[in-house]
Amino acid sequence: MQDQQVDQRQLSESSRSSLSSRSMFHSRAVIEAGDLVIVYMSRDNLTSIIITPGEEIHNKFGRYAHVDLIGQKFGTKILYLPDISYITMRLGVRVGGNVIEAGTGSGSMTHSLSRTVGPTGQVFSFEYHQPRYEKALEEFKSHGLENVRLQHRNVCKDGFNDASGVEAVFLDLPAPWEAIPHAMKTLRPDIITKICCFSPCLEQVLKTVSTLRSEGFSDIFTQEVLIRTHELVKESDPDHLASISSIVDSLKAHEKRKVERRAVQMKTAREKARRQKENRDGVSSSEHAEPGQKRKLEEDKAEGTPSADIDNEEKQQEQIKGFSVWVEPDTQLKNVVLTKPTPEMKGHTSYLTFASLYPESIRNAIAAQESSKSAVATPRLAELVAEKLAGRAGSQETEYGSDGLDEVMGTLTEEEMIALAGK
Repeated sequence: MQDQQVDQRQLSESSRSSLSSRSMFHSRAVIEAGDLVIVYMSRDNLTSIIITPGEEIHNKFGRYAHVDLIGQKFGTKILYLPDISYITMRLGVRVGGNVIEAGTGSGSMTHSLSRTVGPTGQVFSFEYHQPRYEKALEEFKSHGLENVRLQHRNVCKDGFNDASGVEAVFLDLPAPWEAIPHAMKTLRPDIITKICCFSPCLEQVLKTVSTLRSEGFSDIFTQEVLIRTHELVKESDPDHLASISSIVDSLKAHEKRKVERRAVQMKTAREKARRQKENRDGVSSSEHAEPGQKRKLEEDKAEGTPSADIDNEEKQQEQIKGFSVWVEPDTQLKNVVLTKPTPEMKGHTSYLTFASLYPESIRNAIAAQESSKSAVATPRLAELVAEKLAGRAGSQETEYGSDGLDEVMGTLTEEEMIALAGK
């Protein structure tokens, strides 16, 4: 039995040495046994581990087995519930609607979309990576997601196949701008449809926004979802505003001890003075006293008279009688909830870029309106500029601009200024 345990230890040590000898420089897309992985827990808490089957990593978030990381993509970031709920709300996903999801990944977003559209709706999900597609397909079948239609397809090049009547599109792709023109062909033409692009880098966001504008999308904006945890201070908490009372009680006890100690000192002084008086009455003259006894009498006289001690005692008693008991003032803090926010906000995974596509009839009406404004503003601007320049034939322009042009621009209406700016 001991020999078997020794052999197992030797085998595990040899496997670890063989795993650790693997090079960290490679071009593999997914994590394998023996790979060096940086575990990101927070901005100031990163840990490097060697993926070893049978071992685990422990941190404040829990316990994670190394084998669970095998097969995951390097740099993988999945969608979390705060992102999913916000995306679903912004896209206006409804029961019975049709939604496109490009980039199935772990399937977390797919499950939420499936529950939102319900049995009468449909989710068109597309995944380019073959292993992830097969794993997601098996998982969706086992979970009974009958309203999800998963396809293995490169939507950036081949489009979205026969998907149509779609009300919302969610793109979790490395290059979403390549899939936007294809996604427009699947959208319903009679309603306002919406799109969301999930991108980890701002460079991706810039390209996405540029493509959305060129394709006629409106209401374009980018946001990120962050979580800040607040620690609530409950009224039942004994530490809640109790520090003031505890300090006052401590001071009261300290003052009481001082007064009691002073009273004992005064009582001792009175007894001492009484004994000194009795000794003086029993001695006829201080000259006849012994040298040691004479010094003692002089020291006792220097310490003070009984009348002064009595006056001090009366003052201390007055202080004790006049000492008021601390009472907490009435405040409105009992009705206020106090919070302590955490210094770090968690939850950021990527930037969310949203946009809306209006029906073609509305887009044509807006374009015609803007074209008419531009046609009206341009001739009038040219006419006003010519009149002002004719009246100021002798004037000179500076490097800062023309005074005549500034006056002409001041006479334009807001609509004409907007049309002139091309907005």
